[in-house]
Amino acid sequence: MRTIRNGRLWLAGAAMLAAAFAAPVAPARADDVNALMMKALGSTNDPGPVIAEAFRRAAIDLTPEQQALALKCWKDSVCDTGHGSLTVAYADGFGENVWRQVTKMEFIAQALTYPNIRKIVYTSARGDATKAISDMRAYVAEKVNVIVMFADAGAALLPTVREATEAGILVVLHNGTDVGGRPGRDYLSNVAENICGLGAAFVDTVDKNSTKNPTRVVELGGTPGNPLSATWQKCADQEMRKYPRLKLLGKADTNWTQEGTFQAMSSYLAQYGSVDAVLYEYADGFRGGLRAYQSANKKPDVVLALRTDEQGLFCDWEKLNDPDFKIFYSSGQNYQSRIALTVAMMKLAGDTVPARVDVPFRMKPVVKGLCNPALPQDASVSTLLDAGMLKAMFAK
Repeated sequence: MRTIRNGRLWLAGAAMLAAAFAAPVAPARADDVNALMMKALGSTNDPGPVIAEAFRRAAIDLTPEQQALALKCWKDSVCDTGHGSLTVAYADGFGENVWRQVTKMEFIAQALTYPNIRKIVYTSARGDATKAISDMRAYVAEKVNVIVMFADAGAALLPTVREATEAGILVVLHNGTDVGGRPGRDYLSNVAENICGLGAAFVDTVDKNSTKNPTRVVELGGTPGNPLSATWQKCADQEMRKYPRLKLLGKADTNWTQEGTFQAMSSYLAQYGSVDAVLYEYADGFRGGLRAYQSANKKPDVVLALRTDEQGLFCDWEKLNDPDFKIFYSSGQNYQSRIALTVAMMKLAGDTVPARVDVPFRMKPVVKGLCNPALPQDASVSTLLDAGMLKAMFAK
């Protein structure tokens, strides 16, 4: 057995990975493709050939050796599989929170199911558009075969994306990020749920579940100017016009961190005394929002509409046991990095792939039982990574 320590592989008979990769703790990872789809998407109805293939590959169990290699690549941000000839790269605009790190590992785990992939590389621009462009240019110079992007820098990246495409590199965006241009021409494809529809679903969920009139709403986003937040917020604002009792108090950036969320919610609570509803992408970030309520000595009498589903917030919800604290969520969508890679690999195999891949979603209420103390608090309920991998990633 191999043990990971400080980003390097050390040969040892250590028990940590042996325990981590033992039989998964419930809820167990489903080996069946349909079960995986139900867990992540909430449906198996006609997902389309790309999503079907992505989930088929996601259901392939990695060997213990592959699991150890996945952890090495995740820690080192580069690894050689020892077989194949292709290089696949992940260009992350901002990788410095748990959600991004899980999404990174989803990409790596998917890549390890392809025997023709030799090298897996990853970069984070740390929220810096200049570095994001530089990372892309480095990948072009390296002549990688595939680049999967979380394009936080938006349109600033389009010229470099075009350079990569002109160099014969297959570029795929995911999770609602957009660089402008035209998918299918300037880059291969864009994988996302309907982000505009997500914003509308946030608002509809609040209207159905808030008893306040007026209902005072706050919209929280991630890094300043990122296209994901901008897209759903624009559509949420349009949807809110249908409901006169919903009043938007304002918007705030959080950098997708608990501290940023704490500061944003503390400011609104200090200014307005209370907030009736919050729309936000990031469940784990709102743990900082709960701290803001505690710091202000206020109960979280709020309807929270979320995109992601990190279980730590759901565990907090169970402990509070307050019927006035209502949480609704869509899906973690970490697995979109898997789908994005699959689009490119299908294209390399000669398949016709769509310029846009629409990932299904639905809003669901948080219920008791979603909190699993055996798993890390940072774990997403809908991640396709198994329990052993999550434990090994976030072991203290």
